Amino acid sequence: MTMQDDIAEILVSEEQIQAKVAELGRRISEDYAGEELLLIGLLRGAIVFLSDLMRNLDIPVRLDFIGISSYGAGTESGAVRLVMDLETDIAGRHVLVVEDIVDTGKTLSYLIETLKARQPASLRVCALLDKPERRQVPIVVDYVGFEIPDKFVVGYGLDFAEGYRNLPFVGVLKEHLYREVLIRSAILRHMNGYLERELSLQELVDWATTTLAENDVSAEDEAFLQDLLARAGEPGSADFGLTLEDCAELMGRLGQELRVRTRPLVRAEGAG
Repeated sequence: MTMQDDIAEILVSEEQIQAKVAELGRRISEDYAGEELLLIGLLRGAIVFLSDLMRNLDIPVRLDFIGISSYGAGTESGAVRLVMDLETDIAGRHVLVVEDIVDTGKTLSYLIETLKARQPASLRVCALLDKPERRQVPIVVDYVGFEIPDKFVVGYGLDFAEGYRNLPFVGVLKEHLYREVLIRSAILRHMNGYLERELSLQELVDWATTTLAENDVSAEDEAFLQDLLARAGEPGSADFGLTLEDCAELMGRLGQELRVRTRPLVRAEGAG
């Protein structure tokens, strides 16, 4: 078995990628003729694309890297934070952010706002892949290699569980290899949604029931969902609900710690 055996289809071939990278290199070189360009690569996915792109530029370039992490539940990009900052002062510089793929736009939007505050002379974005169907935040991508459908892709720097980055093409991973991860992510996302009061308990229970009925879930996830339904009880009954202990134990099984936030009491006006 090889990595190629895990690929359902090749979405963008090695030859197509190299031709497009050369085309992007020409366009960027023309747009920044006579200027020095600072390339900022997003770790880790953009490394392969950035390496090839910079070799197709015939203008002076500098290089730096930045690390952004999405956190929260699920495969949907949640809140984001900076985990590794630039070493370069970008004030007054022409900056090009190089990204492997743009989907929801949340991570890139956060990064652009962060970099704009540092007052570069100009700031643009170059992405190898764009998934417009996934967009949640409006974002302008100045240079795009390929628009692709909403499929689970790996290769040419893109990974699944840190594997497949070294494939020379962009391929669609076979569904059975990532289905379990997606189900687990969905469970975590829905549990967090309930705890953050974005979902009612009825909505959480309905989702769990549907997931058990319609999906081929792992034994571990099936046990989790069955336990969730048993603890919640019968909808409409007097004991329908989850205790704090229930939630803490369930989140612990997902590798998460339940943190309870309390609000300070507001003293009534005129109270002694």
